[in-house]
Amino acid sequence: MVRDAQGRKMSKSLGNIIDPMDIIDGAELARLEQTLADGYLSERELRQSTRELKRLYPHGFQRFGADALRFTLLLYTQQTQQINLSLESVKAAHRFCNKLWNTFRFIHMHAAQLRPDTDRMRIADVDRRLLTVFDRALLSRLHGMLETYHRAMATYRLAIAAEAVRDFVQRDLCDRYIEVCKLALFGNGGATRQ
Repeated sequence: MVRDAQGRKMSKSLGNIIDPMDIIDGAELARLEQTLADGYLSERELRQSTRELKRLYPHGFQRFGADALRFTLLLYTQQTQQINLSLESVKAAHRFCNKLWNTFRFIHMHAAQLRPDTDRMRIADVDRRLLTVFDRALLSRLHGMLETYHRAMATYRLAIAAEAVRDFVQRDLCDRYIEVCKLALFGNGGATRQ
């Protein structure tokens, strides 16, 4: 059962129902209020629901996209049968998806400068003597993440597998390794120039 961030059952009378399409496409407060008004609430319930809706979502929802909603729900799979859905969790997943997109865009734009003459390279094909300390640190963390990921997937703990990937991508790949690559590519101004 999906509940709101406070753990309350989603209910029209409470004004805390979140339509997944509103999370994906975004919705202004006026649209959310109209959805309540179109429902089957009594005048008293409508006033109470509208007041609660304005308190919870004073500006409506921004557009988060389907990937952010999917990733959020995947992270919730380690909870019990009740999910306390929070827009803050969806927002964090949206930021992660955006970071992932920007990372791959950065790699695609600069791949030739980072590793010339490679169309498809496997880690086993890399001459270890050419690796920097940063390369080796990233590969070590990648190996640790993959162990956690495979162990979690083998026991159907999808949330743990997703968290391992998210943590590796955010902390190790993006926040550390990509920043070092920017310095190598652009010098000291690399963090601001992309």
